[in-house]
Amino acid sequence: MASSAKEVDAVVVGGGFGGIRVVSLLQTKLHLQKVVGVEKGSSLGGTWYWNQYPGAQTDTESWVYRFSDDRDPPTYNTRYLKAPALQEQIVDTAKKTKVFDDYIFENEVVSAHYNSNNKRWLIATNTGLKFSATYFVTALGILTNPYIPDFPGLDTFKGISFHSARWPKGLDVTGKRVAVIGTGPSGSQITGTIHHEVKQLTVFQQRAQYIVPVNDRPVTKEEKEEIYKHYDDIWGTVFSSLFAMGFTESQKSALEVSEAERNEVYERIWNKGGGFRFFFETFNDLGTNVDANETAAAFVRGKIAQIVKDPETAKLLQPKGHYGGRPLCTQGYYEAFNEPNVSLVDIANNPIARITPTGLELRDGKAFEFDIIVYATGFDGVDGAYHNIDIVGRNGVKLTDAWRDGANALYGVSVSEFPNLFTVTGPGGPFANMLPSIELQGDFIIKLIEETNKRGDKTVEADAKAQTEWAKTVQAISKATVFDKVKSWIQNDNVEGKKKYSAFFLAGLNNYIAKLVQETDTKYPSFVFAK
Repeated sequence: MASSAKEVDAVVVGGGFGGIRVVSLLQTKLHLQKVVGVEKGSSLGGTWYWNQYPGAQTDTESWVYRFSDDRDPPTYNTRYLKAPALQEQIVDTAKKTKVFDDYIFENEVVSAHYNSNNKRWLIATNTGLKFSATYFVTALGILTNPYIPDFPGLDTFKGISFHSARWPKGLDVTGKRVAVIGTGPSGSQITGTIHHEVKQLTVFQQRAQYIVPVNDRPVTKEEKEEIYKHYDDIWGTVFSSLFAMGFTESQKSALEVSEAERNEVYERIWNKGGGFRFFFETFNDLGTNVDANETAAAFVRGKIAQIVKDPETAKLLQPKGHYGGRPLCTQGYYEAFNEPNVSLVDIANNPIARITPTGLELRDGKAFEFDIIVYATGFDGVDGAYHNIDIVGRNGVKLTDAWRDGANALYGVSVSEFPNLFTVTGPGGPFANMLPSIELQGDFIIKLIEETNKRGDKTVEADAKAQTEWAKTVQAISKATVFDKVKSWIQNDNVEGKKKYSAFFLAGLNNYIAKLVQETDTKYPSFVFAK
């Protein structure tokens, strides 16, 4: 089998921002000549290739949802970019950095086995391609493995049904009876976008969400010029802040001001729009103090009561628990429920019992008929996509077994017993704006390889004890936050059967940077280098 494999320097799995960044770094910083990118889609885009449903957009403002060293004059025209523009940005970036042609499309990596004898990874795809690589890099993304609960009768529906991340290209929902199951980012964006087009929209809610307006709008030429003029300062704010969203995070507690002042702050940021802005630009303790958190939660619940005209529907839409998880924002979600063709069905205590040939049925026997069912039921996040690849390290250790008690990678990039495997945005990485996080991890991976070469060694991997300590640190920090008290993919407990386990280092990007700097300055004591 190994004899038929094409020998390359590195294989990078994933055609999103993370993948194209690392392919470029391997070529430009390490001068590797044989780097192959593998993408299961028919083009680049990663998350934004697959998530092309109506309303799909980023929750990070356009001018900082890019790499900091991309200083070409801005081409964005809106505050937030929609999915098609984001995919186009990835393709354009890949072409500018001359990595587009290094990708193989419509191939899915199905196995990667480490050979201790020749210290190479044997990597195979579903079409039969095989590679023997010194370095194996996974840039699989954090929300790329769609999750649909195992509803009885899933395959019996005679209409059109799909996960939101697999929205059929060109699908016309005009005049259709549509079910949207789920009210997270995808479900709320779809609801706020298609309700004017469909005949009937029924939203099935398992758990009410805290959602603030995104308030997307055009960005004027003058605004872009002003942003570009101060771009260095903006990026300085990104890399010196906790969540790297390009704005100055609040240093004030929600509990140290009067109720009137607090509500004025909430109102101002609500009108400005943006989930991260509402959660982190308002006050500094919404994520760490339950009493402070409740002041924001109560404000959002009050807004829902003002917006939604039907009292019963408004009550169902008002969340009862802590405000946490990834701070959500979309446009027109709550307003949609004022339309006569939109209805809400709460399934928290009356769940979906089965999918039927004509629709679905609840546990109490109530039946619904639809033309289209959209499963906006989220993702098996962060480590989920790794379960689709048979990754085997030294001594036959499977990655799924190594992660049985909770997926973790040292700094989110390296795993003990898996030499020269690098996991971009892997479990244990920072919870922050994804692109600067990718930049930092990409640069750190390059430094690890450079250090390996400098020592005259051939492999590098996380030290087992250091990885365990990092995992403990990640979990301890999570326990100190409100996020730990909210069910979400961030805590890995949104998928039936998965163990609750924080997927992220929640102490902020600036503190993550400090960890990487300390590691580099002390010559990587948390890693094992070998010949």
